[in-house]
Amino acid sequence: MEFTYYNDKIIGQLEYGFLPVSPNSELGYRPFELFASSLVGCSTSLLANILTKKRIDYKRIDVNVSAVRNPDEANRIEQLTFKVSVQTDQKEKAEQAEKIGILVLKNCGMIQSVIGSIDVKYQIEFTPDQPKKGDVA
Repeated sequence: MEFTYYNDKIIGQLEYGFLPVSPNSELGYRPFELFASSLVGCSTSLLANILTKKRIDYKRIDVNVSAVRNPDEANRIEQLTFKVSVQTDQKEKAEQAEKIGILVLKNCGMIQSVIGSIDVKYQIEFTPDQPKKGDVA
């Protein structure tokens, strides 16, 4: 990975392409957004694999991330909560949600990299399969 700082932003030249980074959201992705995105990317891919291995069919997975930050310590992230909604018609599998969440926490490399310094909560809910706003019919 290579990065260059100029014009008040950082440009990363990565395998997929260029990535603008800046604390100013008009110039690039904010560092916190990228940090949370890396955790979501790793954990959600892992979750999809676990669901497939457990033969739990799903249509989509939606993740909402909320954070608690400490303004007295460089606005550091102290807690991240992942609220995960798995759309499935297999309601009988709902009792597995907590166990699957524990598997994700234990096996996601990105989450394991920060779990000693950030309190991470991972909550999975199985919801009925229904179209979300913006879905293409």
